[in-house]
Amino acid sequence: MGKSKGLKDKLYGAAVLKMSFRLRGDEESPAFRFVYPGVLRDLEVDDAEVEKYIEAHREDVERAARGSTPPQGAR
Repeated sequence: MGKSKGLKDKLYGAAVLKMSFRLRGDEESPAFRFVYPGVLRDLEVDDAEVEKYIEAHREDVERAARGSTPPQGAR
C-alpha cells in the first residue's frame, strides 16, 4: 500500500490542475468541469481550500502548471 498524501500535497495537486486550465482560459471547458470535481472528491478537498492554497502559493503553482516544478521542500 502506498503512502497517503498530506493535505498540502493534495491541495498542491488540485491547485496545479486548476491553474493549468486557468492559464489556458479553459475553466469553463467540459474537460475541466468533468475532471476537477472528481479530483476534489478523490483528494477529499474542496474548491475554497484550493483557491486559498493558490493565493498563498501562486508563484509555485503557476510554475508547476507551466511545466516546471519547485524543489520538494518549497511547497
